[in-house]
Amino acid sequence: MMLLQRQKFGNKPITTSILITQEKVSNLISDVAYLEHEAEALKYVIDSVPLTDEPLDGMSIIETLLFLDHSQQQYYRKIVDDCINSHRPINSRSYIAPSDSFEYSKSDEHDVQNVLHKIAKHRAAFITTIEDKPIVVWEKEVISNEGKITLFEFIQSMVKQERALLKKIADLILTFQNEKQFQREVAQRKGN
Repeated sequence: MMLLQRQKFGNKPITTSILITQEKVSNLISDVAYLEHEAEALKYVIDSVPLTDEPLDGMSIIETLLFLDHSQQQYYRKIVDDCINSHRPINSRSYIAPSDSFEYSKSDEHDVQNVLHKIAKHRAAFITTIEDKPIVVWEKEVISNEGKITLFEFIQSMVKQERALLKKIADLILTFQNEKQFQREVAQRKGN
């Protein structure tokens, strides 16, 4: 176990103390597995909503799902693999950010069930990569916009970003389902 002390520099809050324990690592791996489980669960409700309708504030459901998988495969997985295999800190700024490398075309046909299957499959492979790593691996450094962080903290930030995207998807699904229910109620009232 290692206690990391960081100093505050200017307005950048890089002052943290973190004690990485096996229990925290196990909890983080469970959090990482959440995406796999969520992708499996979405398979049962996703076909009942419009996947390509774009809300006013962002991406459609299918676009968000494709972005999640792209981020996982083309950014996070690469950095984690390199960090695990390197003896030097990895600079995440030398990798292309997912938002800069993701391309989506509405004209592309996407089978949402296949996309969800890929997300779950890729996440299972990612979990295999990180599970059973000793604490010393989790303490390896990643240089990010926030300064030097541990691999543990880097993966925590990945989980936080993914959960925010999954919440947007869940909110969109709920909105579409509520709208559909409202339309049925209106139609029933007109029919009576």
